[in-house]
Amino acid sequence: MAKKGAVLKLTIDEGGDRCRIVAEFESSEREIEVAMLPEDFRRNLGPLQEAILQCPAARSTQVPLRPRIESPPEPPAADTRPALRDAGGILAGGSDERMVQEIGSQLFDFVFQRQVLELYEKCFEAKKNVEPLLIRLRVKHPGLSYVPWETLYDKKHRFYLTTSQNTPFIRTIEDDRDLRGNGTSRPIRILGMAARVKVLNGIVLDQIEVDAEQVAIKKALGDLDDGKRMKLSWIPSAKARDLNRRFLRGDEGRRWDIFHFIGHGGHDPVRGMGFIVVQEESGSRGARLYADDLRGFLTQPGQTPRLVILNSCSGAQGEPGSLFSSTAAELIQGGVTAVIAMQFEISDNMGVAFAETFYTYLVERIPLQAALAHTRAELKARQFGEWISPVLYMRGLDGEIFVDGGAS
Repeated sequence: MAKKGAVLKLTIDEGGDRCRIVAEFESSEREIEVAMLPEDFRRNLGPLQEAILQCPAARSTQVPLRPRIESPPEPPAADTRPALRDAGGILAGGSDERMVQEIGSQLFDFVFQRQVLELYEKCFEAKKNVEPLLIRLRVKHPGLSYVPWETLYDKKHRFYLTTSQNTPFIRTIEDDRDLRGNGTSRPIRILGMAARVKVLNGIVLDQIEVDAEQVAIKKALGDLDDGKRMKLSWIPSAKARDLNRRFLRGDEGRRWDIFHFIGHGGHDPVRGMGFIVVQEESGSRGARLYADDLRGFLTQPGQTPRLVILNSCSGAQGEPGSLFSSTAAELIQGGVTAVIAMQFEISDNMGVAFAETFYTYLVERIPLQAALAHTRAELKARQFGEWISPVLYMRGLDGEIFVDGGAS
């Protein structure tokens, strides 16, 4: 587990027409001003995003709105990269890997410059192979909320910060508070909600392999799901009112520790807010449950879960100009200790693989950031381009949100 002192805190803020980057480690602090990312940076993310969107059963409510292209357009003559994916949606020939490295290297060079780079090198060398160096990123600059920081790539040491146990990585949206686990009575209670919605606003949605993901979670929990150490329950329906009432009642009065959502999600540019798709009250069609309403359901007095997992697309995607537009940030602001959400659309295969892999590591009772680093590394090794999609927002530093408090 990362110790309290092994934390490199990074803050990116506005500085006129430039950016101000502050790095803190123990008693050392460095501050620099840097030029903004190039104007074409966001546009250059397009090929990477498209590569992820090509997954065969993406969980996006926007997918049906895009025209189905039978044959992908020919790349520009200057671009000799091979096809991004094969027929199964798996990475082809490392083409996505090259794009991720290019973007991650550019972001690393943007953040780690001059004195900030010197401090990073100093604390990295001091902690390497001794204890993890937690990288804690707070992006206060509203124009940079869209950036996929999980791609950060250290060219000198040849590794991604977010897949390494040497540098577990979290995002935060508020002032630093070193929150520690207060003790969790056993069993750890997990409440799941699976939205088998087929139509939203007249649009046919891609089918999601809900049953496969539920089986994957059950398999990952294994013998621990015995009602004494861990207890997994599912809401029978996917209606908003049932979610609200289950959180109000808890599990025989006890708070749910984890909420896991399976389904579609997205971002409404008109309202500037994220949403998940639940079942309408009077039928089987879909309805949007916006982030502010979801926050109200999940953050009831005495019933707020410690961890929320949104295994849907775009759950972590913010809108430039509003740092609190994403569903994940909304929940953190409401008092949830940690939220894992997806910043890109993901395929069904990714959704199932992520759930099985993450819970396998979570039951080892290691810090959240370490469990997610293990998960990203494994998904990357299995050639899931979507390994960059999971984002961990967290309040506090240690990630040990399930401190054993004994049997209930």
